[in-house]
Amino acid sequence: MQTDTSPIVPTCRFAPAQPAGDFLCHCAKVTEGEVRSAMAFGMVKTLEDVMSVTGAGTGCRACHCRIQRVLQGLPAKCGGRFDLCGQCGCIGAICHCEAA
Repeated sequence: MQTDTSPIVPTCRFAPAQPAGDFLCHCAKVTEGEVRSAMAFGMVKTLEDVMSVTGAGTGCRACHCRIQRVLQGLPAKCGGRFDLCGQCGCIGAICHCEAA
């Protein structure tokens, strides 16, 4: 059996060029930790606060669900259609790879 060793090519503009780590907002490159720090310092309490203080959520808006979850004290990842595809790194709602 022959194994394909060709690199995975991102299928959308939201796919990260490098491993995403814990990005909460991929457009603005804001991490979940940055939002949690802003919360700890009392700088943000609402989605609008997060947008103005960190820039997260001001691009495609796919992260609004994750931001709301963090603001509620939950983990950012919900397993929903706005999580990233594990194969191509694209947002699941617009992923076109075979893993979706």
